[in-house]
Amino acid sequence: MSSMFALSGGFTWLGSVVSEYLHFPHGQEVRFAHSVLVMVVILIVAVLARMSLKGVPEGRDGLIPEANLRPRNLLELYTESMYNMVRGLLSKEDSQRFFPLIAGIFLYIFVSNIMGVIPGFSPPTDHVNTNLGMALLVFLTYNYYGIKRQGIGGYIKHMMGPVLALAPLLLLIEIIGHIVRPLSLSIRLYGNMSGDHLVLDIFMNRLPEFVSAIMGWGIPVIFLGLGIFVSLIQAYVFSLLSLVYIALAVDVPDDHH
Repeated sequence: MSSMFALSGGFTWLGSVVSEYLHFPHGQEVRFAHSVLVMVVILIVAVLARMSLKGVPEGRDGLIPEANLRPRNLLELYTESMYNMVRGLLSKEDSQRFFPLIAGIFLYIFVSNIMGVIPGFSPPTDHVNTNLGMALLVFLTYNYYGIKRQGIGGYIKHMMGPVLALAPLLLLIEIIGHIVRPLSLSIRLYGNMSGDHLVLDIFMNRLPEFVSAIMGWGIPVIFLGLGIFVSLIQAYVFSLLSLVYIALAVDVPDDHH
């Protein structure tokens, strides 16, 4: 029986359809199709939540949550949680500036990761190129605003540390660290999601029939739950590290004022 879980190069429903109409190099049509699907899912949920606000009585301003669990409630909970995380590391002004970026990255990664536990679909985050694109966006953002906030001289001075004798060494270490950050973000997410989906594929499709019969669906369901948990954690880790990098860049030292 062919694997229903789509690892790199494996069968996917969207990949089999899109490859007939778009002539991408092997494997890229899968990533492209599922990236588009993730954005469509997010837009649909956002539109449904937006439409639910139209039924709010005048004067309530949507402050009172709905009685039933709906897209609006989920997005309000998500928005509040993400903003509190951003506000914990940044000032109010910076929180308003960088919240859309951090919240958007988290939502895209989480929906992409969840797609990986659905049979016949492939998570865009299962490819290094997708993750590297997000990591480079974060890299360019925090360096741009760091230089804008402190000036090129102040930004470099900030990386040199307070001890003049160690300044060249610290500057070299900081430069290497900044270069490694996008690679670290990309490879960490890729490795964890690839490993998670490989485990799911093994337990759902590749075990011998007699072993599957003995275990039934109990253990596969456990690993499905673990896959969902890992999807959430990896989205949180990527977003939190991105937020930390931004906070370190825009946090102007007191002696710079």
